[in-house]
Amino acid sequence: MDYRGYNLKLLKEPSVEDIKVDVEKNFLNKKYDEIVFCGYGEPTMRWDTAKEFIMAVRSGSVKSVPPKIRIRINTNGLGNLINKRDITLEMKGLVDALHISLNTRSREQWVKLMQPFNDYRDNGFDSVIDFIKRAKESVKEVIVTAVELEEVDIKAVENLANSLGVGFRRRPLLDYEEA
Repeated sequence: MDYRGYNLKLLKEPSVEDIKVDVEKNFLNKKYDEIVFCGYGEPTMRWDTAKEFIMAVRSGSVKSVPPKIRIRINTNGLGNLINKRDITLEMKGLVDALHISLNTRSREQWVKLMQPFNDYRDNGFDSVIDFIKRAKESVKEVIVTAVELEEVDIKAVENLANSLGVGFRRRPLLDYEEA
């Protein structure tokens, strides 16, 4: 899979040690404001790996990376459903921010836009709403996001985020994203 001229295809899923080595190399002599887990795919599908790496960062055992660096996860909000447990509780003290791509306030439109695996179609939307509610108890910054699409009532998504007691951010449709 290509993204802005970069091939994102991995030969294998990286281990925590692989991630540490890569991050240590890329942080060396550079200053970053945060570490972000995101991309094509859902970072919470490998939550246990992400958590182990984040714990290594927080303990100071990842060279060149400040233990208090901001850590953000961009997610579709299905982490609890995927992992079959409340992973938001495990984020406390580790993750500084969650940006959750809800994109709509309609269950039906959510299925159309998000195209979840069959296992998540029926109760996925409700699981994301529950994830948002739980996350705000463990993570300092929880932001619901929505891509600006003609068919989406952005104001309704913002109102839903407000009613859930979390932040909201509208995201422009980028030229490499398909509508």
